[in-house]
Amino acid sequence: MDKTLKKRAVISAAAGAVLIAAGITVMNIKKPVQRYSETFFAMDCPCEITLYSQNDLTGDIKERINGLDHMLSAYDEESEINRLNTAASGESVPISSETGEVLTKSVEFYERYGGCNILIGAVTKLWDISGEPRVPSDDEIKKALDTFDGKDPRRLISIDTDNGLAALYNGAQADLGCIAKGYALDKVKEILDEQEPQAAIASFGSSIYCCGEKPDGSPFKIGIRDPFMPDGLCAQIETDGCFLSTSGGYERFFTADGVTYCHIFDEKTGRPTQSTLQSVTVIAESGALSDFLSTRIFAGGEEELERWLSEDDISVIAIDDRGRLHCSENIKKSVSITNSEFTFAD
Repeated sequence: MDKTLKKRAVISAAAGAVLIAAGITVMNIKKPVQRYSETFFAMDCPCEITLYSQNDLTGDIKERINGLDHMLSAYDEESEINRLNTAASGESVPISSETGEVLTKSVEFYERYGGCNILIGAVTKLWDISGEPRVPSDDEIKKALDTFDGKDPRRLISIDTDNGLAALYNGAQADLGCIAKGYALDKVKEILDEQEPQAAIASFGSSIYCCGEKPDGSPFKIGIRDPFMPDGLCAQIETDGCFLSTSGGYERFFTADGVTYCHIFDEKTGRPTQSTLQSVTVIAESGALSDFLSTRIFAGGEEELERWLSEDDISVIAIDDRGRLHCSENIKKSVSITNSEFTFAD
């Protein structure tokens, strides 16, 4: 080959290599991490999403949660749960895979932990605390209790996830208030796991999911509401990421004839619980479990609390009627009191 041509070929090859390298460099340039946020109303509560991410995922999350709300709400006339509740006893109703999954989880949690029977819907509908609340008669309460009380949930509901069908029996009605928000957060996690944002915080009223690393490297700080003055806080938890849910009588309630009735029910009496606890916060491996157990532990009251504080796979912060914080040992070092009127229990 002519020396001049050879030299030109080498130069051309080198230039091509530079262009290829430059092309690779261009392709590997990452979008900067930005802060994205979205606030909307769903699951009967204000929902807030905050992301530190290269891409804005808030629209996808909002659409997903609104879709779940439309499936799972017992108060939406077009929801799958409402269609299930209004069907004749034993009549199979088409359900989505998500509805089948959350119904199955609810029954499994009930069998494992007790309390929080989602088939209490006839009672919650009777009191209608989230709508137009009233104090029903003893006869009405007894009739509602008869639909589920003392009966194995497996005998009151059939869930055929393979064929997408479910049915209720004996007049039982489903109400997913003790698990729906937490379950929705599990679905938020699925979206985030696919995209891997730097950090994310999803807050659905009393249930929260946070993950990743904040831009400043500091831990997430989650406030616990003062159950006596819910506009303020009484404590704070520092965490690297978790699912967390809080249940308390202050969240939704109504007053009639000088008596205050909360939205969490005693399944033995068919009446709002008279728990000696003011609020219960649970950190667990999933949103569904944290939501379910915060309600379960609150309803069980202080007399059952020791059982839950000794559980290894969850963390519990319970506030009693004297303003004392009862904490699991595995979380106590991460909890700080921010209101001097509160103390740690001995």
